[in-house]
Amino acid sequence: MASASSFQLMILVIQCLAALSVSHATSVHFFHHAQVWAGSFCASEKGCCFPNTGMVSQEFTVHGLFPCSSSGTRLMNCDRGNSLDLSQITGLLHTMQRKWPSYSCPSSDSTPFWAHEWSKHGTCSLSVFDGQYDYFKAGLDLKDKVNILQILEKEGIIPDGQYYSSERITRVLQIATGVTPALDCTVDKFGKYQLYQVMFCVDKSGSEFMDCPVYPEPTCPSIIRFPPFRGSAAEGIYHPF
Repeated sequence: MASASSFQLMILVIQCLAALSVSHATSVHFFHHAQVWAGSFCASEKGCCFPNTGMVSQEFTVHGLFPCSSSGTRLMNCDRGNSLDLSQITGLLHTMQRKWPSYSCPSSDSTPFWAHEWSKHGTCSLSVFDGQYDYFKAGLDLKDKVNILQILEKEGIIPDGQYYSSERITRVLQIATGVTPALDCTVDKFGKYQLYQVMFCVDKSGSEFMDCPVYPEPTCPSIIRFPPFRGSAAEGIYHPF
């Protein structure tokens, strides 16, 4: 009898711990919304391949919408059994091919990238969004609220391979949007830091930009390169410079 009671108690403890784990994993306090610059992705040592759909917008495109805890930690892989179902996002596919593409090799129709983003980040957002359609639509809607390239070019910050002050880039975007973004840099094949992506924080509803309660660790030095967009979506390749 004691053994059975101990077993039942153990099961109860495991169930409670599992419930706490799920609750913690899906407790979204805010989001990071990241837009990536293809020119920098392609100028890295690994290079890039454009999607075989041939419909990439020559502007900053969506990298992802990442749910975060109150400490700023990104919540990931909350339900590995919940896989991407393209039938749920049929109405978004044309727009996603242009504004949320994959630049990884080999070339694809970006479905593997979207599946990764959904499995890793989208499944942790189900306390906010009602399924896959709402999650991806939120990412696209946020992208449409701020045209990063247009804002920068208006102030003379052009993807021409020249070097710019990261502080100035941040300030220009802050003035235009009313919130302070975080810049993310990578190193190109020549060892030079380049503007890779821009991240904005989004409130827990997943719809409005906000100043970050916790900013990601900075990855950009004071002066960074803004490489040109020289890819050809039709060819599915990147032309190096």
